[in-house]
Amino acid sequence: MAVRVPRVLWRYYGVGIAALCWLVLAALQLVHAFDGFDLKLGDVRQRLAVARRASDRIAVIEVDDATVREYGRWPLPRSQYALLVTALEEAGARAIGLDLQFRGNDREDPTSDALLAIVASETSHLIVGLSFLSEPGPDGAAGATEDLIRHGLPAGSVPAPVASSVAIPYPELMASAPVVGHVTVAVDRDGVVRRIPFVIRYGDRLYLSLDLWAVGLADSETGRPRVEAGNHRLSVVWPSGRTDRIPIDDEGAAAIAFAGDTAAFRNRASMLDVLQWYRSEQKDRIARLVRGRIVLIGTTAVREVATDMGATPFSPNTPLLYLHANAVDAVARGGFLRPLDLRLYLTLMAVAALALGWAFAALPLPRAVAVMSGAVVVLLATDYGAFAAARVLVPTTLTLLLPPFVYSAVESFRYVFLERHSRARDRELQVARKIQQKLLPTTPPESPTLDMFGLNIPAQEVGGDYFDWVPLPGGGQAVALGDVSGKGVAAALLMSHLRASLHAESRGQASPRAIVSAMHESMFRAVESGRFATFFLAAFPPTGDGFRYCNAGHNPALVARAGGLDKLMASGLPLGMLELSTYEEQARPFAPGDVLVIYSDGVTECPWEDDQYGDERLEALVKRLSAERLGAREIALAIVEDVRAFCHGEMGADDVTILVVRRK
Repeated sequence: MAVRVPRVLWRYYGVGIAALCWLVLAALQLVHAFDGFDLKLGDVRQRLAVARRASDRIAVIEVDDATVREYGRWPLPRSQYALLVTALEEAGARAIGLDLQFRGNDREDPTSDALLAIVASETSHLIVGLSFLSEPGPDGAAGATEDLIRHGLPAGSVPAPVASSVAIPYPELMASAPVVGHVTVAVDRDGVVRRIPFVIRYGDRLYLSLDLWAVGLADSETGRPRVEAGNHRLSVVWPSGRTDRIPIDDEGAAAIAFAGDTAAFRNRASMLDVLQWYRSEQKDRIARLVRGRIVLIGTTAVREVATDMGATPFSPNTPLLYLHANAVDAVARGGFLRPLDLRLYLTLMAVAALALGWAFAALPLPRAVAVMSGAVVVLLATDYGAFAAARVLVPTTLTLLLPPFVYSAVESFRYVFLERHSRARDRELQVARKIQQKLLPTTPPESPTLDMFGLNIPAQEVGGDYFDWVPLPGGGQAVALGDVSGKGVAAALLMSHLRASLHAESRGQASPRAIVSAMHESMFRAVESGRFATFFLAAFPPTGDGFRYCNAGHNPALVARAGGLDKLMASGLPLGMLELSTYEEQARPFAPGDVLVIYSDGVTECPWEDDQYGDERLEALVKRLSAERLGAREIALAIVEDVRAFCHGEMGADDVTILVVRRK
């Protein structure tokens, strides 16, 4: 037996399925299955949300292809870097960061090493870059020298990435450098650089990044800061009391809110141009470029020499000089990305999943699709809004997957459940149809005077039309056809009541009026308001030479005879409609060759496009078939074929029932 599931229970099913979907997605999030997608989607947010204008406090000096071509060699003579630093110092730069690797001696010009070391020692706000390595270093990497140790800070229990080796500048520069800062970056699993470890642990010392030192020196912080750790946060406290607070992830790196790519930095120039301006006494041009600013010097050449290049959210081949420029901008503006607490995020997603499961289980398919699409839009807008307004990183992949995943799971469950329910219902309807067909007569009774035939074609598995022939007291014969309001199982049950009532009432009386009146009373008591049945009953005497009939709101039966066509109109309301309904019976002659055709409205109302089969077509057909002296069976089948031909094989949405009686 098929079970109808209450709507509220469907909603609980939906909530349960949504909870399972959330558990699956949450587990995948916890094992980092979505990290690759989240990183790429985060890059899209970066490109959409950037201001495209970095802080005006930053200037960039590029060692570009034109500079390398001019000197005809790589590395460039270190004396030229000494000259560049001198030019920038005289022009009023607040801090100068050398994002360059000066490892080993300059074998072509040893005096250049000494010159750069002297200039460095005389420039108090110069930061010399060095690189920490997570693996044992290659040739040129060194251990913890005394010059390196003096630049370190007490480590304590501060969480920071741990380096295994370090690549430091040549000894003279390392000894004379007023400040050293590392230029190490954090590379994500897809090879893209989005994060900076602003503090690195090497041995028992901490080392600040070049970017952090540059902002500190530009703000006149000349002393050594101390580093404190909090909940996923580093606090760099300078001697003046100024504090830089940097959110960090579990790896000790900070995600940068990029200002943009190279175009975001307006104050930039080629190293070659700056040196030419300096030599030609155009120092005012240099001053306009760097005065009062943080200046970063690094390589951007890609044709003459490719060095210090990497992938960023903006390009697969970006000069890392501009990554550090973005890092300086982030420190200066507090432009860091903060990951949303994962426990809070998963809790919010759980609430969203349960709400969606509740909605999807109760809504029809088109509205559920609309809600699912709307949920994706709302969650994406919330995700982007959190990023643009508060620089909060939300795991976008799970956010995007949740609504369609919950929707698909709920609808799939509903489809499978309803499919099983539908199959069970179909089996029940097949059984009901067999039972109903057995309630209809199959073989006409033998009569010396009457030829009878009836057929029923239900529009659905079960129908509400009924025809029958029953014996009457005294040897007479009654024929009947009824049409119950509505369709389907309810109509079939009412038809069963109609049949039982006819058989019960016809046993003790032969008057059509008495039988129909008694059937009306029984039906009115048995059915709910609004349910009724039209009914036609004709009673023939044993001789068959006439009949009496009662029409309770049914289509007019047709009597075809030699003199024409007689229409037997209704003489009362349908059964069960009004409690006090009364019925009349009338008599008609029935000579040899006469034909009585009783039919349901499924015949005359069978549609095709904007037309219906209609009464006139049926009446003309009955007159022609009667004149051809066909038997009752042939007449009934001919009517069905003509209706089917008119409707091009589509019998319509109503039951088709025909009963034919011909006087032998």
